[in-house]
Amino acid sequence: MAHFPILECDRITDPKVKAVYEEIQTELGFGIVPNLFKSMALSPDFLAANWHKFRSIILEGNVPRTIKEMIGVAISQSNNSQYALNVHLHSLSALGISEEVLEMLVSDFSNCPLPEREKAVIRFGLLAATQPHQLTDSDYKNLEELGLEQSEIFELIATANLFTAVNQYTDAIALDIDNL
Repeated sequence: MAHFPILECDRITDPKVKAVYEEIQTELGFGIVPNLFKSMALSPDFLAANWHKFRSIILEGNVPRTIKEMIGVAISQSNNSQYALNVHLHSLSALGISEEVLEMLVSDFSNCPLPEREKAVIRFGLLAATQPHQLTDSDYKNLEELGLEQSEIFELIATANLFTAVNQYTDAIALDIDNL
């Protein structure tokens, strides 16, 4: 059970929180406000800042959202963060990723039926999140040789940073998995 209340949409009176909830419901693409954001509603400024960061990293940019969510799966699995792992898998399913790919992402990544370019991107995101000091010039060069622009590589690092923080936050408050 979460250490902080999950503030449902119908219980919100703060206009700032209401506005952020409406943006989340509209822009996230699932018509709901995930528990991640509901748990932040105790602090409207914290909620707004985190939604803005999430939106600017995950919903915008040139790297496809599915790749960013797959990086989230890898990071969450590595950190044993069950809330985030389940949410990313649900998001990928809702975005049209097959059950076979979802299962292989978690159980047998090396044999997952993804293009090698996508696997390299996911591996880079995981390394940036879990062992950033081990990133080398050749890791960056490899991505450039695969056709990634510098701005896309930056997006991968921002994605790794975001999902590392989400794992830490959801685990620290023992956030309950959404009823999806």
